[in-house]
Amino acid sequence: MRRNNLLALFTLLSSLSLSACGTKQVDNSKLVIGMECAYQPFNWTESKSNEFTLPIDGTNEFADGYDIAVARYLSKDLNRDVVIKRIEWDDLIPSLNNGSINMVLAGMSSTAERRKTIDFTEPYLKSDLAFLIKESNIPEGNSKDNPLSYQGLKDLFKGQSLVCQANVVGDDIIEDYFASDASLNIRHSAAQQTYPLAALDVQRGISFAMPAELPVVEAMANLEGLGVLYCDYSFLSESDLEGLSVNIGLKKGNNELADLLNASLKRLSQEDRSKMMGDASTRSNG
Repeated sequence: MRRNNLLALFTLLSSLSLSACGTKQVDNSKLVIGMECAYQPFNWTESKSNEFTLPIDGTNEFADGYDIAVARYLSKDLNRDVVIKRIEWDDLIPSLNNGSINMVLAGMSSTAERRKTIDFTEPYLKSDLAFLIKESNIPEGNSKDNPLSYQGLKDLFKGQSLVCQANVVGDDIIEDYFASDASLNIRHSAAQQTYPLAALDVQRGISFAMPAELPVVEAMANLEGLGVLYCDYSFLSESDLEGLSVNIGLKKGNNELADLLNASLKRLSQEDRSKMMGDASTRSNG
């Protein structure tokens, strides 16, 4: 869920530019939420309304996903209306800082770099790392209770290519833990624009595997012939482990909203969070 920080300078400059344009500031009377609406199973776009969706502001379309389930919960728990704004990833933080939204609820992680420009709530989901891979390449006996070790991953991936969506934690993991070791001859395939496109690369044999957070891998494993490779991800650095959690982004100093959201999230049980994500993953497979 953590996107890499190569665009940090661009994001800061964009924020300053947008702020200078005099965008109308939102207050905390509503939850005005920015998200891509294109990041299954966290958020995606639907053409028709159903019991799980919320309308996307300024369109005839609707948003669904785990983030929407959380938004619906927050709306009910805090008795506040929700407005969903579809915003490109690179514009989310600038939109937050210029006041056109007051929340980023979009599978974003609280990283040290981002905390320089915005604040975050406590995590609203903590995840595991897994790999999307052809079922025929999954070692016998692999499961959540019997995950593959880091050495096992390196042995399995040796001489192969790995792919991921651009600007996500999985793409960093490919480079930092596999492709950087020349002895493994593991190739870092050009990152795809979306997870579904990266998953198609794996299905077609263009790349061997795709690392991602477990809910994302499970959502993509609906493609024929693909499955989940479970791994022991304790080899990850503290910052990369941090990237497997997602938090709500807030404008710096918006302590009123931060306190409200953190108090509400405390009332959302881990069991309910897991069910919401499981249901969203199932719907995204449809």
